[in-house]
Amino acid sequence: MKKFHYSLQKILDLREFELKQAEMELGKVNAQIAQFQNQLKSIADQRVSTQKEIDSSHDISFFGQGHNYMLFLEQKKDYCLQCIAELQVEAEKRKDVVRKAMQKEKVLEHLKESKIKTWKADCLKAEELVTDDVVTAKYNNRTSSV
Repeated sequence: MKKFHYSLQKILDLREFELKQAEMELGKVNAQIAQFQNQLKSIADQRVSTQKEIDSSHDISFFGQGHNYMLFLEQKKDYCLQCIAELQVEAEKRKDVVRKAMQKEKVLEHLKESKIKTWKADCLKAEELVTDDVVTAKYNNRTSSV
């Protein structure tokens, strides 16, 4: 029985590689989003602790410093939110690239599966023909010798 050979295997391999690359790029963007979200959580924690310190302090100069620090945290929060918004737009673009790469790979995979089914059916038919020929030859040898 001959070995199965898929003529588009190199293209399928390339599509699989492109899919993995697209998934990695999407993962990088998602990791950056998570990093900024962690910074937002940290900023929120810092705001709470600073507000507690300001509320418990009786020093007038500390109120001014605390207020300035709260403004700094607000600016930092705004920056993080802006970065997250930009990264989410980028993530959507990357998701589209991943979807398209998956579609291209699936098409080739389905084609390969149908080729394998056809190949198996052809091999089975060829095997049946060989078996029929062997049986016919043995039957003809028996009838001609009788």
